[in-house]
Amino acid sequence: MSQPEQEGLLLQFKSPCRNFSLVFDDDGKVAYAYLREGNRIVGDLWLYNRGSTPEQPEWPDKSKLPFANPKEYVAEQGTVVRSVSATDISVTWAYEQDEAVAHIFLFGALCGIVGPGDRPGFARFAAKDGPLARAMHTENP
Repeated sequence: MSQPEQEGLLLQFKSPCRNFSLVFDDDGKVAYAYLREGNRIVGDLWLYNRGSTPEQPEWPDKSKLPFANPKEYVAEQGTVVRSVSATDISVTWAYEQDEAVAHIFLFGALCGIVGPGDRPGFARFAAKDGPLARAMHTENP
């Protein structure tokens, strides 16, 4: 039985401090978060795969952008098959030296942290540090 296809979900969360915002982008294949200061992306991270997790990295083939994270970098829960709506995503903000750090929640659980210069940020579903996300540990911000 095939899984129902997730339609795209694009959300923007504005920080109450300065000119920061977080863009959450689930395109039906993969979900990313982009931290913006004004119109400039200053941090990013992979949050989860939507479809199947590839065995090999997709990043050698730029036509596959945005890249799904490959199996060796993805924790068991890193493929989200259930439907995700705008009400399932929330963001809280922390401030370090006048810069905003976004904490991204999926279904009420912390799933990502990204601040200025985090390329990539920290993801709950990252099994280990890689080019798309760093593994989230309790000592991370």
